[in-house]
Amino acid sequence: MSKLYLYVAETNHSQKDTADIVIKNEISQAELAQLNDAFSICSIYHSITQIKNIVIENGESFKHFMSSTNMMELSKHNISPERAITLANKAVLNYASSIKTYIDMETRILRKKSSQTSLDSFNTLCHTFYDKHLEYRFWSNFRNYIVHCEFPYTIFQNSVVTGCKIICTKDHLLQFDNWKHSKNDIMQMDEIVNLPVLVDNMSSLIYALYIDFFSYFATEIIKGIETYGNFCRRYDVKNPVIFKTENKDKLTGNHIQPLPVNELKASFDILKNNPNISINIK
Repeated sequence: MSKLYLYVAETNHSQKDTADIVIKNEISQAELAQLNDAFSICSIYHSITQIKNIVIENGESFKHFMSSTNMMELSKHNISPERAITLANKAVLNYASSIKTYIDMETRILRKKSSQTSLDSFNTLCHTFYDKHLEYRFWSNFRNYIVHCEFPYTIFQNSVVTGCKIICTKDHLLQFDNWKHSKNDIMQMDEIVNLPVLVDNMSSLIYALYIDFFSYFATEIIKGIETYGNFCRRYDVKNPVIFKTENKDKLTGNHIQPLPVNELKASFDILKNNPNISINIK
């Protein structure tokens, strides 16, 4: 296998959709390996940020679907009761399922990429949220309610004045006998249960778990920032990419490896804004 030559190159964005690339210095395979290791957090950042965003967006979509404005639209377009109820149950199931997926994904990542201490700390925080917030208790048990009992929305009402209403009742929820600690919460709710009001605080708790998540990778993030900063200073570059070629004399048409700097900086910003984290950069 022929030797692969590696170079650091500077990118200069002269116009909106174009960039000039200036090759500066040759680097070693060891330097590239060290640089790649500095960005190892970025794939984790992408995964956990994507599922966090999905949870938040699913919650907003559910609230929008159940809003009085949308209920008027359903009535105006003569959406059948069966279809309206199905769409309501779909929206709430999407939200509940994405919450569970977030918890499962963070658990999996911590178990695989971090330490048992980190996983224990995460589980302790989840238990604290469960104990202190009825929304966390409710949504933690909600998916099991659907799997083992029923969908929440079963009643459809329509009016030319107010539009349609899709209703979940307390009695219907309490048909499930395994609500655990949520049962007392549900018993204190109104007879017609307003599920969308339970979204905002739960989504805020998911965001708190998301912020906390990056504290378990603080060492990797800070080391990555330091390694990248040292690399840029060593080669006097601000927007580097890695240029790879098998032929030193023919530099066109070869491979360019961009660096996920935005993801690394975003991870660092999340860490920096965590009040429980103190950062000292060398």
